Amino acid sequence: MNRFVLLPFVIALLTSMACGSTSSSTSVGPTPTRCAVAATPNPAAFPPAGGSGNLVVSAARECSWSASTQATWISLARPAEGQGDGAVKYTVAPNPQAVSRRGTLVVGGETAEVTQQPATCRFELSRRSIELGSAAQTADLNVEAPGGCAWSARSSTSWITIVEGGEGNGNGRVRFRVGANTGNAARSGSLEVAGQRVDVRQLSGAGTPPPPTPGDCSYDVVPSSAEASADQTDGSVAVETAAGCSWTAESNAAWLTIVAGASGNGPGQVDYRAAANSSTSSRTAEITVNGAVFTLEQAGSTSFCSYDINPSSDSVSAEGDTGQIDVDAGPLCAWSASTEASWIEITSGSANIGNGRVEYRVDPNASTSARTGIIDVAGHQFTIDQEAGASPQPVTITGSVRDDEGSCPDKRFRVDGQNIRTTSATDYEDGDCDDIQRNEFVRVTGMVGSDAVLTADEVEF
Repeated sequence: MNRFVLLPFVIALLTSMACGSTSSSTSVGPTPTRCAVAATPNPAAFPPAGGSGNLVVSAARECSWSASTQATWISLARPAEGQGDGAVKYTVAPNPQAVSRRGTLVVGGETAEVTQQPATCRFELSRRSIELGSAAQTADLNVEAPGGCAWSARSSTSWITIVEGGEGNGNGRVRFRVGANTGNAARSGSLEVAGQRVDVRQLSGAGTPPPPTPGDCSYDVVPSSAEASADQTDGSVAVETAAGCSWTAESNAAWLTIVAGASGNGPGQVDYRAAANSSTSSRTAEITVNGAVFTLEQAGSTSFCSYDINPSSDSVSAEGDTGQIDVDAGPLCAWSASTEASWIEITSGSANIGNGRVEYRVDPNASTSARTGIIDVAGHQFTIDQEAGASPQPVTITGSVRDDEGSCPDKRFRVDGQNIRTTSATDYEDGDCDDIQRNEFVRVTGMVGSDAVLTADEVEF
């Protein structure tokens, strides 16, 4: 076959083979490695009373994340999400059990563990003294204690028998029975419940004795003192006295109020409420029940003034930027914001009380080095990392010399509106420094500094 006939065929075949090939493109987003997050709870261990902390999240600026927990005793503040570095406040409830517990916080597939110590085993009895009639009968008393706290009840008196609740764990009830008193005199016995003595007095079979006269009545309060945090606190005091002995309860401070049990007859209870203490100093007040005194000492507000900021850092480009910091604080808690970095300016929120916001501006970075600055906010350090500025490039200016002044080697002049200076390091082509005179045509190459003046590396005539 003629080669000129074959040539178009070969070209067509090669073209067909090329057109039969396929190509593909892949759009690549942030890889899992780039969008990995790290989460650190601060603190990670809590006392039985609970408290609050910050879950500090580290992530790339373009990576979004959210935080969650399955532990019902850990609550996350809203919004529990963010992008890049940030923090989420969380609160740990008091531990009602006398066993330690663990909870998990989850951020972007990463887990962080929070632990809490067990509650201290304290036992409260609904009453410490009981007076009953002469007939055989059954009576109860309640025990309040954290779960996991074991206790027992026993009788040290032959005519008192435990019928239910000889052993317990946490909250419970003790039921006991007293036999009939057939004697002509009242009698006294006792129980021991959760390590505490409970007095039982039974009237005589000859009938109920007359009520005691005021001179026969004595009064006691249990406990005789207590401590409270600066938050609003509710509590109670047991009044121990004989049946028929009337009493009244009075507070000597407006912030300590009696909410129930302002008066009674025989054994009883006084319920009180202490208002939140807005002062930084502790304070003391008393409740008096017919001469028996209960003292409450309340801590100052510094014990509950906690501060959190969100986010905790920022990364800024060399061009500069603006930003804001949210401050979470108690309603009576004062704070301030300040910085020693000259290139960072706090534009609003330099001082506040309670929740607030700090706004700031970062100047452009003309340096070829990255830099880091700190804003101190409510006792926390907010870190700003700024990228380095672009490396300066040589500039060439061509034109006639204007406004020349100075003497060699340090001369100043203008070319095409650009301020120029020479130094002892300046090189000259086809001339020297003294040739720089008004109207002389030159080509100048050099670097423009931060003062907008071009330092000449070379001057060509």
